[in-house]
Amino acid sequence: MNEYNRLSNKYNYSPAIVSRLIEYFGEKRAENIIKELKTPSRVFAVRVNSLMISTDQVLEELEQSSIKATPHPTIEDAILLEVEGPFLVKGIGKKVIADKFACESVMQGSDLYSSGVIKLEKIKVSDPVVIEDKNGLIVAEGIAKMNSKSIMQRIKGVAVQTTNSIYKIPDLKNSHLYSRGMIYLQSLPAIIASKVLEPQPNEFVIDMCAAPGGKTTHIAQIMNNTGKILALDRSKKRLQKLRRNVKRLGIKNVISIRLDSRLLSKKYPCLEADRIIVDPPCTAIGVRPKLYDNSTDKEIISTSAYQRQFLKVAAKLLKPSGTIVYSTCTLTAEENESNIKYCLEELGLRLKDLSKTPGSPGLSSYLSDAKKTRRFHPDLHGTPAIFIASLTKD
Repeated sequence: MNEYNRLSNKYNYSPAIVSRLIEYFGEKRAENIIKELKTPSRVFAVRVNSLMISTDQVLEELEQSSIKATPHPTIEDAILLEVEGPFLVKGIGKKVIADKFACESVMQGSDLYSSGVIKLEKIKVSDPVVIEDKNGLIVAEGIAKMNSKSIMQRIKGVAVQTTNSIYKIPDLKNSHLYSRGMIYLQSLPAIIASKVLEPQPNEFVIDMCAAPGGKTTHIAQIMNNTGKILALDRSKKRLQKLRRNVKRLGIKNVISIRLDSRLLSKKYPCLEADRIIVDPPCTAIGVRPKLYDNSTDKEIISTSAYQRQFLKVAAKLLKPSGTIVYSTCTLTAEENESNIKYCLEELGLRLKDLSKTPGSPGLSSYLSDAKKTRRFHPDLHGTPAIFIASLTKD
């Protein structure tokens, strides 16, 4: 058995992913990256909404709730929280098999909702249960809050209350800090991506793939609710999430439109933006925890081509000397460095230097100026795998 297949079988990651990671980083480090991806970020970040509250005030409130948190040393609106674990989960109880996304939340301490259950043994309310993914990995134990019939009828609500999970992260979504719009749960590299855009007061900014609104609302915050941000997304459901976040966070300068932003230059040919952020759909291989991933070569290549359509439109809409920030949450060179090479060679854009920004340089074997881009590596930075590049045109 070759090394690609060994790692693929051991970790339930596709050969397409494993082969690329070995090519980029070598065999040993590729395995370490996959191990990290299968666990939550070691750095759990929270963005403070400076329009409503100061970082010091949030830290004080968290301390009063016995939640350990520290300010980021250089990013004034970022707070870092402690991720506890891994803990031993014995797996005592009747079996409940949940889908991938549900398991990735439950392993961090979230409750299991009925919508996330794939199948289960016959259970009644108050039965002890063990929650597993489809590959038999035990992620948590809990107590049934519904019987098996109600769960499979998809009665809305908590199916299993988690009592013991592999990892534990503070449940800030149920805090008043969250409900009153004082914080946004966002990865550290995603926070940095909005900073890299450097939006200025009273500018016109476009977020081409905006929902659920993390970067949109952060940009609005940096602009102190001035200027205009055009936030686009083709999904009605995702756009509704964005609008809820905009309202919750007290944002006043966002215009949200349901539109495939690849059509933006045709629909509004006279539009010009000072700054554009392109965070397109990607294979999301860098999201963590990711218990398994079946991405294929065909999906990786077709996704890269899809992303270029957004970049092509962004280049048309950008004012001279404006800035495009391109960011993905994936690891493949096709979706990252190769797409930036396309921007330089085909779209007349040039790279801005991010070498002093946190993170590591990109992959120089795919982009000669990769040192000007940033990669965040799970094994080095304790974060999701994120790629960031900043582009401009003359």
